[in-house]
Amino acid sequence: MQNISNTIKTAAMKFQLLVCSILFCLQQTKLHARPDHLCSDTIFQPFVSSQNEWIVDWSLPSPGWPGQIRRYTFSADSTLKGAKYYRELIYSKDMNSGPWVSEGQYYREENGRTYKWKQNFQEQLIYDFHLNVGDSMPGLYPDQATRYVVQTGTETFSDGIPRKSITFNSNCGLFFWVEGIGEMEGLLYTEAFCSLGEDAIKLHIRCFSTNGQLLYIRPGLSSCYASSTNNVTIRPVKAYPNPVSDFLTLELDQNEPVQHLTLYNALGALMLSTGNCENNRVALPALAPGLYIGNARFSDGSEGWFRVMIEL
Repeated sequence: MQNISNTIKTAAMKFQLLVCSILFCLQQTKLHARPDHLCSDTIFQPFVSSQNEWIVDWSLPSPGWPGQIRRYTFSADSTLKGAKYYRELIYSKDMNSGPWVSEGQYYREENGRTYKWKQNFQEQLIYDFHLNVGDSMPGLYPDQATRYVVQTGTETFSDGIPRKSITFNSNCGLFFWVEGIGEMEGLLYTEAFCSLGEDAIKLHIRCFSTNGQLLYIRPGLSSCYASSTNNVTIRPVKAYPNPVSDFLTLELDQNEPVQHLTLYNALGALMLSTGNCENNRVALPALAPGLYIGNARFSDGSEGWFRVMIEL
């Protein structure tokens, strides 16, 4: 009888905890009349939030278009589109205030997945942080490459919050997502990934901050707003093998010797700086597996950037 009584008490306690969880979830929904997340066992860091801010280099792959530095975020208020609430993607060319400009694109989140709405288009899945190794994500359009998950992990920035990361490979190369930030090289680059045979990043991320705290600055930049080019000539560089574990070789259109090589991890931290680049071949130290951003500098002052996956 004592065992039965204990079993009943345990079941009652579990039921009470379940009821409390449901009531808390409902209360949160009531407090936020237009919720961006559903109650879930897993809490994802929000991407669609007015507290998130991306400083980007805006450019078009057409000659004659001047570049701009823009500040992107999401609207504080939600907008009803059909039966769902979205936040509007907005930008300003003023780094301190508005005016804010709309591009007519709206986004919402639901349990780790981000969706886009645009007039006269069907809703599209942009990010899915439920993906794991072996999963794939087809392109948004027929001319986009399918992306395959090759690695998942956890990244922690200065705010101390662990965020899921996903590394993809495809016919157009490697790229990297981080929960709450999105694609780390280009804002919403996943929408234009390998589109129409191009691989141009139109919103090249300089910095990311949330709640006013700077979490990421692009490798090679001294600040979010300082010029990063200084009329430096950018040259195409390919790295092989890719993935690599011991020796990395750089291939150029012309057989120009590399003077200096730097490697940054996907969060922008410097991991390797060396001038030992004989025959454009570099011996790699023991580095944690993952995606790295490389910069090769040449004797004429030009440089090239590349992405490489390092494995054990």
